[in-house]
Amino acid sequence: MMLNSYAPNRFRRYAFAGLAIGLLTTLAMYAGDVFAGVSSIQSALGGATFTVSRVLATAASCLALLLAVAGFRHAKLSRQLAGERARAETLHHAAYHDSLTGLRNRHALSEDAAALSADEGAAGKQIAVLLFDLDRFKLINDTLGHAAGDEVLKVLGARIAEACQPDQLVYRLGGDEFVVMWKDAPCAAAIGRFCTRLSTAVFRPVDFGEGALDTSGSIGIALSDAGSFRLSDLLKRADLALYRAKETPGLSHSFFSEEMDSAYRIRRDLEADMRAGLSSGAFGVEYTPAYRSGMANPSMMRPSGFTARLTWHHPEHGIILPETFMPVAEESGLILMIGKWMFGEVLLAAQSWSKTTEVVVPVSPAQLSEPGFSDLVTSMLANTGIAPHRLVCDVCTSAIPESNVAALAAIARLRTAGVKIAVSEFSAGIAGLAMTRPHKVDRVRLDLAHIRAIAGEDRLANMLGLFLQLAGVVETAVTVTGVHTPDDLECARAAGATEVEGRIAGPALNKNEIAAMYSGTQERLAG
Repeated sequence: MMLNSYAPNRFRRYAFAGLAIGLLTTLAMYAGDVFAGVSSIQSALGGATFTVSRVLATAASCLALLLAVAGFRHAKLSRQLAGERARAETLHHAAYHDSLTGLRNRHALSEDAAALSADEGAAGKQIAVLLFDLDRFKLINDTLGHAAGDEVLKVLGARIAEACQPDQLVYRLGGDEFVVMWKDAPCAAAIGRFCTRLSTAVFRPVDFGEGALDTSGSIGIALSDAGSFRLSDLLKRADLALYRAKETPGLSHSFFSEEMDSAYRIRRDLEADMRAGLSSGAFGVEYTPAYRSGMANPSMMRPSGFTARLTWHHPEHGIILPETFMPVAEESGLILMIGKWMFGEVLLAAQSWSKTTEVVVPVSPAQLSEPGFSDLVTSMLANTGIAPHRLVCDVCTSAIPESNVAALAAIARLRTAGVKIAVSEFSAGIAGLAMTRPHKVDRVRLDLAHIRAIAGEDRLANMLGLFLQLAGVVETAVTVTGVHTPDDLECARAAGATEVEGRIAGPALNKNEIAAMYSGTQERLAG
């Protein structure tokens, strides 16, 4: 027992045993030689140098030495083999597991799916793939750092694994995407109930630092067809279902349906066409004039500013309205490229306008959340020589929660630089008139058509007047948009509007028409 504890390796024990046997044998031979006395035998052998006992002792010692050397050599080889096995196991674990969360990775998912597909015992059983995606994960990384993002991923991964059963295998694909592959899954109703419980268990606040980070997300679900199972198809379908689920605010899940596939192809083609359009010059900008409403004759009204609106002339489908392609641009991230191009185009065009003419440019939440956006805008203003107070950024504040620190900080930096902030969607416009709001607003743009839809024609002027009075109390400028007819203009004037925007004095203009307008004005002044 003592030898086992001192030398746990069996080859090392053999070495020690060989040494002990050799030593004991040698000692025994010498002891026998002394006590038995073998001088007569030495004489009989003719005066040989070594006695028999010494020969035998020497042979035993050599044998013991050989055993010891072999034992120690085997012990060394055993240690080397153990180290190699440990390194191989470490590499194998790293190849099949995510280093951050410890969950199995995409490579493991592919092999597990292949094994499941080849398993005859699994034939005919339904496989479900559940694809998780965390909302606003990029925002967490950008605003709080990657340490916060890593902590959220580790906690959420552990929660998913804890909530799943042995037949529900959990994987992390990368980024903020997790997958559950459910072998022998039940009916869709049971899967839906499980997803509801799972979302509640997983998407809870995560402790970080001295506070907690709110989390939310969506789940896309794809079910295998009867008798067939291809992982790539299921992941694609789950991704389409996830896209649909993310359209619903809050925690949600969605099952794949065939109509999602056709919608995906349309969206994919539209995205590809937009990328090509940016390169080919298919995008343009049209400008809707805003006017001071004091002029009695609309034809004599001079623009006080312009609102830029993106246009797209598709080579096959003709003019495509922003309402059609902008949602796809925002979801795909193309809005960042398109928005940058639009700012450059608008500010270059504004160089030829009057130095007091403003230009309103729509800005999406994705642009405001992008690191460096405010610096990009102020740099473009400096390069084009446009005074910051001439630029009005029209932001969609209803899509910017107070937790979006990056977007609110970008708005604050823009205002500090002298850029004006406006809101134009109706609900945000009313919120912009409130005394309590997440950020300051320099202008509210109220759409006459929205107010008409709520108040009706009879009470239109009264409700518009109430909004304008509230704006006067909180000292916020208001532009009434959607003023297209003389009746619209009269209604806006009666309510007290000082600035209106619309087709009241003509259609939207392109940059060349506006340049010609101001060029003609300058020539008349010079003459």
